[in-house]
Amino acid sequence: MSTIEYRDFDGDLDALRAMAADSWNEEYGIHTWPDLYKPELARHFFAGVEDPRYLIGAYDGAKLVAFVANLPRTYRFEGRVYKAVMSCMLVGHSDYRRRGIALELIGECLRRNEEIGIDFALLTLEKKHRSSELFAKHLNPRHRIEIVKRMFPITRPIDFSTLAANEGLKGYERAAVHLFGSHRPLIAPRVHGKVRPYADSDLSRIAELAEIDSMNGYLVRVFSKEALARQLHDGQVTQTVVCEKNGRVEAFANFTYYDLVGPRGAKRWAWLDFMHWEKIGYKEKKALLAGVWETARKNDSIGIMEWHKGYYRTGPLYRMRFVPYTRFLDLNAWIFNERVSLDKVQGIFEQQI
Repeated sequence: MSTIEYRDFDGDLDALRAMAADSWNEEYGIHTWPDLYKPELARHFFAGVEDPRYLIGAYDGAKLVAFVANLPRTYRFEGRVYKAVMSCMLVGHSDYRRRGIALELIGECLRRNEEIGIDFALLTLEKKHRSSELFAKHLNPRHRIEIVKRMFPITRPIDFSTLAANEGLKGYERAAVHLFGSHRPLIAPRVHGKVRPYADSDLSRIAELAEIDSMNGYLVRVFSKEALARQLHDGQVTQTVVCEKNGRVEAFANFTYYDLVGPRGAKRWAWLDFMHWEKIGYKEKKALLAGVWETARKNDSIGIMEWHKGYYRTGPLYRMRFVPYTRFLDLNAWIFNERVSLDKVQGIFEQQI
């Protein structure tokens, strides 16, 4: 008889991180993985979760053996507003595999999402990852799951020698980066206006800029002002750089710090989350990204990463010597509302978790 109980997460972030580290270190081996379970980062993710039904743990007595988070979201698409979740951080203890716990945990997610009245759940799956194989074998054939967007990272080194060592880049890969010039610092050109760190007084203006038009095929996250303020600056977890012209913020770049963990240790990266820069020219764009580069460097990041989510033009990033990284994720939508379809989404104004 099974002793596993599926219930609301008890909030023990240290236990969650320890369990996840054991599992992911074994699965990824020589490759790096993002430590989504670092307590400061997990606390940031969970700050907007008021209903305990959104965070679910599988417990063997008092021991946490599996976990999944459903982070509540509101999205706008083609003029309609939807109640959704970002389903993420699925992980199970390596000693409890092949007992059906992950499927039971996902089944509990389904029950709760339907009970809460969710229209759809977004989730990302990495090719050849254990969770991707689980979905392909057991869940995709029996449920309506749509592929919304194929994503891949493009990166800009900050400390290239450390990055190359930590990611185990081969000699020809290092040579290609040097040939492209991506190992050099990202230097800001002289521009009209100024690039500076985000200030609390910028919140209302950035809220205006974040009203991305959903009628052009973008799936857009709708923020409350409290959630947006937390995303723009939350201690040493999230930061934002703005471009101001004539005393008015015209562009911003928001990013979150993640530790990528591997056999060579953990190194910090800055992941670009929310950007708006359509109102400024290339030189201002470069100054804005140079501001991100310098801010991230001062906070010990070895690189900047963008997940190619498609809601803004990334051509300028390539001109700034961002380079593609061969790691692919599929953003999927688990559809609960039969009137919803996301197969026409061109880009998504949301962070990658």
